[in-house]
Amino acid sequence: MPRFTQAQQARQRSGPSGLHVAGQSPTSPKGWQTMRLALIQGNVKMVSPQEVQFAADRGALLVDVRPQADYDAGHVPGAYNVPFYQPITGWSPLKVARRVGYAMFGVLKGTEVNPSFPQGDASPGARPEGLLGGVLEPDDNYRKGWQTRSLIAAYDLMQEGMSNSITVMKGGYTEWVNGGRDFEVIEEVTEEELVREDVPQR
Repeated sequence: MPRFTQAQQARQRSGPSGLHVAGQSPTSPKGWQTMRLALIQGNVKMVSPQEVQFAADRGALLVDVRPQADYDAGHVPGAYNVPFYQPITGWSPLKVARRVGYAMFGVLKGTEVNPSFPQGDASPGARPEGLLGGVLEPDDNYRKGWQTRSLIAAYDLMQEGMSNSITVMKGGYTEWVNGGRDFEVIEEVTEEELVREDVPQR
């Protein structure tokens, strides 16, 4: 039988999405308000891309919680990819219902919380210090803040007692790129290209 941490067990019990907030979906207005208040009260820091750059230069662990395809297309240099969501797995009644719910909105590849988060591919035992993206403060466009994967992930980490070490970058990767900062891209190498590289040049 697989062994789960307490947080992972809670996700197993929380319905098809893998995460509920006070009985609400994390993407619902009530769920977001509950998370937002908890994040503010938990002193989760919102910092600028420039501050993230300074932190990265000092060796802070940056975690990009976007899907791997988005990460591969461009990410903050040095950031680890630990997706918060993954494609729906399994065919339990709850999982089927979640797939149907996505399909009703024309989404064929629905997602659920990644049960391996926050471990993922980051260094063993590492504690995320910087999550990329989101806005807690109200502004002209978002009176109740701007919910993102990073803020949902930050809330999830708070449930594991990591609130003192969580920082979220305002505006996310888009804000980083718009500021003219460098970024890294992971290019896919085909088998043919690998074979070509192995052939000795005359």
